[in-house]
Amino acid sequence: MSVRPTTDKVRNAVFSVLFDAVDGAKVLDLFCGTGSYGIEAISRGADRSLFVDTDVTFVKKNTKDLDDFSEVIKGDVTKILPTLTGKFDIIFIDPPYGEYPPAKLLDIISDGELLAEGGVIVFEESFRSSFDIANTDFFIENEKKYGDTKIYFIKAGGGDK
Repeated sequence: MSVRPTTDKVRNAVFSVLFDAVDGAKVLDLFCGTGSYGIEAISRGADRSLFVDTDVTFVKKNTKDLDDFSEVIKGDVTKILPTLTGKFDIIFIDPPYGEYPPAKLLDIISDGELLAEGGVIVFEESFRSSFDIANTDFFIENEKKYGDTKIYFIKAGGGDK
């Protein structure tokens, strides 16, 4: 299986931290896999979720009844991301562990001005993977560890870029 679904425990913990930020939010779910983050956001009151991944088989099945609230784009996240327009209140990033340098993805988001003012990026990674976002326009506001998974809550500002 090419998809590593986020566990219910981790997803529930993430949404406990996000709490009211989800209501009415525009959400971007990158490396979406099954779409669990974006779908959960919709179920908690997000206005819309945009899903991006190279394999959209699972997310298309899981969002088939959510056409009014979702859009699915198939393609390489690093190539699709620079083509996106608009602002997102919450951006979920859940790449294959250790395969995408966080700073590179954050730079693309910054260059495209994709994060809304006051928005948050939720980045899921293995706690064993290096997580360097120095020299970006972002800072880690909070981080939580759940087993092998580490969740970083990232905000704009305070960067050294």
